[in-house]
Amino acid sequence: MPRSNAFPAVLIAFTGVLLAAGIVWKALQEPAGQADAPFGEQARREFERHQRQFQTTADYQARLAAQRLDEPALQQRIATAIETQNRLEAAMPQVSEREAKAWYDAHRNSLRIPEAWHAAHVFLTRHDKAKPDRSSEIDAIHRQLAAGELPFPAAAARFSEDERTKKLQGDLGWFTRDRMPEAFIDAVAKLKPGELSKPVLSPLGWHIIRLIEHRPARTPSFEEARAEIIALLDLQKRQQMPPSNQ
Repeated sequence: MPRSNAFPAVLIAFTGVLLAAGIVWKALQEPAGQADAPFGEQARREFERHQRQFQTTADYQARLAAQRLDEPALQQRIATAIETQNRLEAAMPQVSEREAKAWYDAHRNSLRIPEAWHAAHVFLTRHDKAKPDRSSEIDAIHRQLAAGELPFPAAAARFSEDERTKKLQGDLGWFTRDRMPEAFIDAVAKLKPGELSKPVLSPLGWHIIRLIEHRPARTPSFEEARAEIIALLDLQKRQQMPPSNQ
């Protein structure tokens, strides 16, 4: 899901980081509970993760001193914070399939994946004052490509003035309509995979384009979007929960 994948995927990972960081932060900011929580495997991992953020043992000991804690007290606070967190997780309302489907139906249009192309190009800039007219150059390169006298990767490496892509055989990667000049998109939209365009003049310069792949616009199915929707709704439920007093 090129349009919706990036945000929810990062969101899911970032949520996990926040939860892990929040456990130690809560342990350091709040006093331990009256009842001792067991220092289990999860608490041990959080304790070791906390230790690894310090470059030296002296830095770690200095932080403990600043917090007026010794190591067993910190371990106990982390264990108590984890126990509280697990209790809240167990009590938190779960996102139902019905809720996720309702969200999908209401936001289906916002999930639409735009049309995309994967192409390569040979590029000559139009902003070289020493070469105001480059039409003859681009025409000569096109003739060699069209006649099969010059492989496209070799043409990109030899002639292209796009420094970012010439070492990648001219490969531009995947792009959508809003990322390229209109003249470029008009030309690439007429190609079939494997086809070569005629020289195309854009505000940037001259292009010879080879289409590699094309993906039409589409709306993802609920099954494709389901995990991301549930993660989003789950985060919303977390944000709406009242803060714990422990």
